[in-house]
Amino acid sequence: MMFSRTTWTTWMLALALSLSFSSCRLVSSLGKGQEEDVPYGKETQLAYFEGQGHLLKGDLEDAYASFLKCADAQPGEVAFHFQLGKIDLELERFEAAENHMDRAASLEPQNTWVRYHRGLARLAQGNGPGAEEDWTAFVVARPGDLESLLECADRLLSQGHVLPTLNLLSNYEDEVGKDEDVRTEALRLVEQTADPKSLGQFLQAAKKDFPESDIFQLQWARYLMATDDLDACLAELLALAQRRPNWGLVQFELAELCTRKDNLDAALPHLKRAMSSDDVALESKLRVLLGYGLLAQEDASYRDAYSTLLERMMAAHGEEPAVVELACDWAYQNDALEEALDLALLLLELAPGSVETWTNLMAIRVDLRQWAPMAADAESAIARFPLDPLLHYYRGLALGETGQHELAVKAYEGGLNVVLDNPMLEGALASALASALREMNDLDQSEVAFERSLRAMEDAFVLNNHAYFLSTRHAMPEGQARLERALECSTRANQLRPGEGNFMDTQAHILYKLGRHNDALDWILRAQENGMGGDAVALEHEGDIRWALDEKEVAREVWRRALEAGGDEKVLNPKIARP
Repeated sequence: MMFSRTTWTTWMLALALSLSFSSCRLVSSLGKGQEEDVPYGKETQLAYFEGQGHLLKGDLEDAYASFLKCADAQPGEVAFHFQLGKIDLELERFEAAENHMDRAASLEPQNTWVRYHRGLARLAQGNGPGAEEDWTAFVVARPGDLESLLECADRLLSQGHVLPTLNLLSNYEDEVGKDEDVRTEALRLVEQTADPKSLGQFLQAAKKDFPESDIFQLQWARYLMATDDLDACLAELLALAQRRPNWGLVQFELAELCTRKDNLDAALPHLKRAMSSDDVALESKLRVLLGYGLLAQEDASYRDAYSTLLERMMAAHGEEPAVVELACDWAYQNDALEEALDLALLLLELAPGSVETWTNLMAIRVDLRQWAPMAADAESAIARFPLDPLLHYYRGLALGETGQHELAVKAYEGGLNVVLDNPMLEGALASALASALREMNDLDQSEVAFERSLRAMEDAFVLNNHAYFLSTRHAMPEGQARLERALECSTRANQLRPGEGNFMDTQAHILYKLGRHNDALDWILRAQENGMGGDAVALEHEGDIRWALDEKEVAREVWRRALEAGGDEKVLNPKIARP
């Protein structure tokens, strides 16, 4: 017959207990790698195996009770106290854990695993020096095991015990022997915590202990630069460069030193080598590259240097989105739009999860007037980032430029539905919506959209456009209220941008529509003095105003000038022919 799982488990446990009772060997001398025959009584043996069973099932409190019986029966057995201490650690009863480990350590002082776990209990109670004392014994007993050493050091440091951490590393070297990796780890802490004088003393000692170490010589050179001993720094760096000419870190520091001496021309050759080196961290390269980029924007003499460094970075890190983005921006700034487009498409392959990647691409397509690809890009971007209103704006712009005004309206409305706490973008979306609605001849809703744009953000151009469209649509007397609103908008636009001839022309036309002809003439003449003198529309408006003032011959002459300036013949010829 087959045993059920429960029956089989019970049978095996009974067999194990039977064997245990007949001849039990308990492991003593923990960590010695040997077993001793210990003739414990059956009750102790049973309690021990019960404890092990509870541990396997994760019943820590029951296991603790079993091992406590064992410890009471055999107080001189290290294993029982050690097991109790480990359970206390697991249950975060740290003081009790330390007490059990104290007992175990007193019974077997050379047992470093006991010391390790007591260190854990001490650290959990904030006793960093106590943990360091125990862990020194633990790591010294394991020469060459840097993983254990650094694990203990990290535990101490994570709880803010800097000095005990340094003591642990120092004690290891004192007992085991000098180790460059250990000293480098200590340097990391000293750099973060020590004053300059102490750091200098540490580095001098490290150079003496490890005279062939390039790392410590480089750190010493950096220290000299930080303390403005630039000549001594140069000597150290040149010695390093002679020994390791292709080490990017040395070239990077030489470039930094030349920069500190205000000699950027001398820094550039070193930077070229550093940018091509894998030794220098990408973040450090980008920091310098950004600095040169700012210089290039402010001073044209740095443009060639920045271009050269960008080329080196693209050759070494052409797969890094941050580098490609800088190259794309630089090409765009230099009007190399096709190159910028290629880089923007590469950036899209590398970082499709960044919304800026998509918006940069679409900005370039705007300048190239690539409306159909831009509409497709915007649709793909919106699928990834449906809540980004700028993407909806770009899609609406592209659709409008391809004559798909109904879809453009939906795109702008989609952007307005998701815009939040961004008055400038809300205003731009609403203004673009107003223009798209005008293209569909939905003039009522267009005016509503213009008003929303102005509520979001007051903009002189939106004010002028809204005012002009109101003046061309409405007439006295029925449209007086709308014309008065047009005058408000136009007046404010001229306040925001005084001297803008186009805005003055709008003001003149609104005043003309309101019947204020003398005021209108003043404004149209001012508009012509501010750049609108040869504008066909402005000339037509002047003719309209003069006709209303009964200056008919002057009006006809002005309309003829408007015709010569390219005005609409179908509109102007009938006016000229008026009796």
